Amino acid sequence: MGVTIEVDGSGPEQVAVPVLEALAGDGLVLSRTLHPGGPVDGPASVTYMHRSSLVRSALAFARMWPQVAPVVIWPSGVPAWSTALALATAHVLDAHRPVGPVPAVVCAVCPPMRRTRPSVRHHVRAAVGGRVVELVVWELLLPERADRASPAVVAASAPLAVTA
Repeated sequence: MGVTIEVDGSGPEQVAVPVLEALAGDGLVLSRTLHPGGPVDGPASVTYMHRSSLVRSALAFARMWPQVAPVVIWPSGVPAWSTALALATAHVLDAHRPVGPVPAVVCAVCPPMRRTRPSVRHHVRAAVGGRVVELVVWELLLPERADRASPAVVAASAPLAVTA
């Protein structure tokens, strides 16, 4: 579905918003599937993660496998439509950045993280089917030094559950 979106008061942009199926628990949404033959376009979900590892795992995916970019943190209970808008917002953010840096890691609500984690709140306004929706999308900023992959990321990177 195509919508018009404005991020932080910038001009309106036409973007595609994927249709996501609700997850059974906490998880991540990757823009592309992490596949042995190379990334495959289309959102994929990584589920069965404990809430305490969501942020760490999302940051590790973005840093170690930037080809799956961007990454959306999806805590249980957050509506699919707001997570889909957060994914579209992340694509807009990445489109306005130089090629090569680590991709955006976002969440449609305040992510389950400690208060000292650096983050930016983006004010988003989207025209969806004739009505205007406003929300705040949180972007997590990556630490300067590279971290090793957490065991949760290593385990999740092998058998991905793909949701079209």
